[in-house]
Amino acid sequence: MKKIVILLLVTLLVSGCTVVRLDDESLTGIIDSILQNDNTLSNEVFEGYKYYLPKGVSLVEKDQYNQVLLDGDYNYYLYVDAVSYLHQVENTYQENKNSYFSKRLDYNNKSGYLEINASQGKYFVEAMFHYAKVEAFIEEADLKDAISHILLILSSVQYNDDVLATFVGNNILNYSEESIDIFKPKREESEFLEYEQEYIYQPEVGELPSEDNIQLEEEIK
Repeated sequence: MKKIVILLLVTLLVSGCTVVRLDDESLTGIIDSILQNDNTLSNEVFEGYKYYLPKGVSLVEKDQYNQVLLDGDYNYYLYVDAVSYLHQVENTYQENKNSYFSKRLDYNNKSGYLEINASQGKYFVEAMFHYAKVEAFIEEADLKDAISHILLILSSVQYNDDVLATFVGNNILNYSEESIDIFKPKREESEFLEYEQEYIYQPEVGELPSEDNIQLEEEIK
């Protein structure tokens, strides 16, 4: 019976139905219910990889491996680490007892982590899974809904090895200069705070997103 409830929860989330309430779900329960399932959906395709955006989440800024996603009032900053994926870099994350929430993720031969830290009245979320990472600032009341959307996105990332090997191989010098340790959480998020305050996307009626509004994550490090 429990497995049926979990499958229904994930199905409703993916389909965009709003009747499911996550208020009574623990974060660990949400993580298990989403990541235990092999998500093969996709509606956003890039050179060498693709992923799925749940209903209500939209892509507003994009670069090859960096995107800004909008979910209601929140911006999600997505980074896909194709270089680490191609080299199958080992997950070195260690859970942090001082965080509001910290958990290493290992599901379906994919790994990552979820770490949440309090910051100026909000929560700084760092979610990494299968060599893709999302960062966001979320109000406490919206944490569970946001985490469910973020994990649905990350669990859907699929790579095309042949395309990535060619594309990254031809640009390896650029990627080596911009490489980051995706398995190491920032925790000290002062640079991210400055970045969000300056470049946070706030759409107006009729406004089209401009690619000049958002700098790449590597440019602010």
